[in-house]
Amino acid sequence: MTPDERELRRALAARSGEVSPEFRTRLAGSLEQGRPGGTPMQAIALVTVVALSLASIGILVLARNATRVTHGGPATTARLTSPSPSPAGADGQVFLPQAAVISAPSGNVIWVYFAQGFLFLSADRGDTWERRSLPPVQAATWPEISFVDSQNGWYSTSGSPETQCNAQQTAIWHTGDGGSTWQSMPTTGISDSQCKEGLSFVDSTHGFLAAWDDNHRPTIYRTSDGGRTWAGATLPDPPGFVTQGAGIALRAGLVKRFGSTLLVSAFGNGGPPYVFRSTDGGATWIAIARGTLAPEDIVFTTPSQWLQVVPADQSVETTDSGKTWHLFPSDYSQAAPVAPVIVFGDSVVGYATVRGSIQRTVDGGAHWVMIKTPGT
Repeated sequence: MTPDERELRRALAARSGEVSPEFRTRLAGSLEQGRPGGTPMQAIALVTVVALSLASIGILVLARNATRVTHGGPATTARLTSPSPSPAGADGQVFLPQAAVISAPSGNVIWVYFAQGFLFLSADRGDTWERRSLPPVQAATWPEISFVDSQNGWYSTSGSPETQCNAQQTAIWHTGDGGSTWQSMPTTGISDSQCKEGLSFVDSTHGFLAAWDDNHRPTIYRTSDGGRTWAGATLPDPPGFVTQGAGIALRAGLVKRFGSTLLVSAFGNGGPPYVFRSTDGGATWIAIARGTLAPEDIVFTTPSQWLQVVPADQSVETTDSGKTWHLFPSDYSQAAPVAPVIVFGDSVVGYATVRGSIQRTVDGGAHWVMIKTPGT
């Protein structure tokens, strides 16, 4: 059962309520008395109880089915208008800890999506937040967001993966008005093969989506028409690594663009990540470097300056595109024993999230401060 399914089951249970022992006793008595020989009034009561029970079950089933993502149907470009967002703290209240996805398209703008099903925007580096709407279909596996400014963004969802991520369907929506309306994209060219993650748009037309599985090399899909059509390119094995299957395979992350240069990191077997570069828009990739820490991801702040940020004064930096690494003075710290997810909006402003909490740096990662998680 996926985390989303567990969350849905808890929500349905909260709405339906637990059947009390007294109700079970009365129902059993009604059933016993409703056998041949009972009074007409008892028969009517029995029919009423059964009808109400079936109606409640039907409502719950319809509610669950209404939130499922349907894949594989005909492509549609219908525009969907989401309900007006409710104030945070009402049905927009965020409960921690939980997974969060951050998209930082610039030094001031930051978007954050919570697995609970809420989307927030800040235009002042997270000092204040506004809740924004999502596409009407929200229950899915591995939802992600990618925004290029305060208005244009994409929201992706994926279906349940097959064993070893042999296949997984995906769906993508686009908004051009900050989440007021969403348009379903056809995603032509994205194969069902492999699991999908790492949605990353670099401008209003160019975007990327990574795909991986336990037995093959990863794929980086690219689009140049805002997500309507896609083409895939396979990441080659880097020096010293051979894809062998049974889990010995790489898994790519977010693509970052600097001018005509694209960079992406990829993990394998729990070791430090590899870095790949493309200079032809993602049609071909080559391995150019490797990090020094595992399993921390590499944060690209400039074409040549990259960071691996970890607690306890162990962060490292390269200023020559991974040829050499050295200690980087940073006061980043966290309580959770899991690797943070870190994104930078520009070369100096970045954000780190762990289980829904958010920290911010405005000096390239040297100093970090905790900011308020929206909706809490």
